[in-house]
Amino acid sequence: MTAEHGRVRFFTSFQSGLIGLTWILMVVPVAAQPPSGASSNRTGPFFSLSGSLVEQFDANLDTQGSYSASSLLLSASVAQPISRKTILGLSLGYDLLDYEFSDDVLLEGASPWDRVHGLNLALPVIRRVNEKWTMLFSPSIGSFGASGAAFSDTVTWGAVFAATYAFRDDRKLGFGAGVFDRIGQTRGFPFISIDWRLSERLRLTNPLTAGPTGPAGLELAYEISPKWEFGAGGAYRTIRFRLDERDLEPNGIGEQRGIVTFARLLHAFSPKLNLVVYTGLVLDGELRIEDEEAQQRRTVGHGTAPLLAISLSGRF
Repeated sequence: MTAEHGRVRFFTSFQSGLIGLTWILMVVPVAAQPPSGASSNRTGPFFSLSGSLVEQFDANLDTQGSYSASSLLLSASVAQPISRKTILGLSLGYDLLDYEFSDDVLLEGASPWDRVHGLNLALPVIRRVNEKWTMLFSPSIGSFGASGAAFSDTVTWGAVFAATYAFRDDRKLGFGAGVFDRIGQTRGFPFISIDWRLSERLRLTNPLTAGPTGPAGLELAYEISPKWEFGAGGAYRTIRFRLDERDLEPNGIGEQRGIVTFARLLHAFSPKLNLVVYTGLVLDGELRIEDEEAQQRRTVGHGTAPLLAISLSGRF
């Protein structure tokens, strides 16, 4: 099965982009992998497209009121082999996140934020060192901000480096690190990458790509049949975005944090086209607001938030 897990990003309601659903997955895009069945001698580019809809339902805030979030996540990538051992990629992602806060959440007559836009451009380079070792370097630049925020104030940038060792074709283990400037905050983190077949039908893998929202998480996937696959896993996600002058903290910073747990069902229409349906929960969620200089102003936790998502992805 070509289980290209839908790249749904979890945003639990914290930014229009993050909150709410979309937590499922905000990640730094990676170069498209060759479609299943594609010739290893093919020298032309490989393309990947995906679109996801995520709905985070009402989550009760610890203070008062509640909020929900809806997200549209789009991505496109191309990977071009430039030698027998090196692949150069280009990946572009766009997120549209809509938050809705109940009337009793209004503070000083304003909503914390409502709509957030995210844009990300990555240039991954994959190098096969030998039969066992593969290296990845992926610099990226992006923009995350509420509607109306000055573009220059929303820019983020960073890079991920990783090395993977193949014990055999279906058992790979790696390590890496990422460093990102995320709107008034520079953050680094280590992560482990894994793609390990435990049995003929069962494997342990990363459901997400390590990126500005955090490490990649873990997922246990079971191949029901050549066309169906079930998976369950989780990840810690955090997202920051610039507010606009109309928000509760004018030109400040919004941030959402939380642990996303999920179960998914994948159906492969063909080796190149997959549909994935997700259900999940955002646990231990938190919303933060900082002023323009990244000084904390308000923090509020929220209760468990259920979410649903659907993702369609294709490779050719």
